[in-house]
Amino acid sequence: MKTTEVTVGLRYRISGDLQNGNHVTHEDVVRKITRITDTYVICECGRQFIINENLKIEKF
Repeated sequence: MKTTEVTVGLRYRISGDLQNGNHVTHEDVVRKITRITDTYVICECGRQFIINENLKIEKF
């Protein structure tokens, strides 16, 4: 699913690269998406997934 198909405020399974300070880690979580920027998909918990080729979003 592309970020343009995501409805902000709904829960999704998100898998991808996560910016954590100076480190980039890979996570797989189910969270509500609160915001989408040009660079990040931001979850209700504050996690910021980098929009790149590793990002996968599925309906939950």
